[in-house]
Amino acid sequence: GLFSNEAGSGSAPCAAAAAECETPVSAGLTQALGVFVDTIVICSCTAMIMLTAPENIVAGKEGMDLLQSAMRYHLGEFDTVFIQFLTFLGILFYARSNVAYLFGDKWIFQTLYKILALVMLFIGGIAAYTFVWDLGDVGIGLMTIFNTGILYLLGGQALSALKEFESTK
Repeated sequence: GLFSNEAGSGSAPCAAAAAECETPVSAGLTQALGVFVDTIVICSCTAMIMLTAPENIVAGKEGMDLLQSAMRYHLGEFDTVFIQFLTFLGILFYARSNVAYLFGDKWIFQTLYKILALVMLFIGGIAAYTFVWDLGDVGIGLMTIFNTGILYLLGGQALSALKEFESTK
């Protein structure tokens, strides 16, 4: 679940914070629906894409290599560039809001962040395929460890807000 929808890793609040909701609880409940849609609908579609690719195309492959081979079979060469571009944009969006929160939404910090992102994109393009994914796995793991601690510390406030929200509805 962590790799399909990032629930618990702490990245989803970046997207939720961009939504216009009446209360933080509304945003949280919407995000809970997002976890369901991503895990059940999107993962099922991904599985069907891989299962309907010919065996000779996907034989012996696993992980992202399996998915990209199946996607390439169904959608052509354009799909991998498209998926990589959308993934990069999503990560940029999440990280940009974090940079703004930590350092302020000042031109210098946002520019330095964009330069760093371009450098990382270049390194990711020339680095070994498995190294890039392993680095991403480590990043998500670390993010989840830190976020779990914060969730534990703020859990009481979240449950209190949920009870208040439920009493008003």
